[in-house]
Amino acid sequence: MIFVLIIIFLMVIFFFIIISYFGNNYNNMEINDTSSIVNYVPKRLLSNNEYNFLTKFIDLENELHVHIVPQVNLASIIEKKSDSRFNTELFRNIDFGIFSADYSKLLLLIELNDESHNNFHRKKRDIKVKDICNKAGIKLITFYTKYSNEKEYVKNRIKEELNIN
Repeated sequence: MIFVLIIIFLMVIFFFIIISYFGNNYNNMEINDTSSIVNYVPKRLLSNNEYNFLTKFIDLENELHVHIVPQVNLASIIEKKSDSRFNTELFRNIDFGIFSADYSKLLLLIELNDESHNNFHRKKRDIKVKDICNKAGIKLITFYTKYSNEKEYVKNRIKEELNIN
């Protein structure tokens, strides 16, 4: 019995030595290893396609007394009611949201689909987003970059969805 206790004691000491050795080397490596330096640089909020599309309907803000918000995260506008602890399906951005002038009501979501939306995983994501919005009772419309999306067409389609003639 004493022999077993001595073996266990030596194993514990051995593990502490290994952990302290590798732990210290790992911590030192983080401090001294310049190959793992991470740089953070600002990036544009909107892609070129998104920016160009926004210019076609940005004047609706003044005309309709609304706010157009780019890159709206679903988790910011939808609450999941479920026993599940996880809300990862809500960590997706929609290209544009149109809100009332006082931001008290979300009026419409707009998704701009470019060729990347032809990707299988992106299609699955788009279906999931549409389903979430439907269940939440939020209007979502989609425009496609493969079409010209003339300014008047874009504005009229948005007004139609907002029931404004």
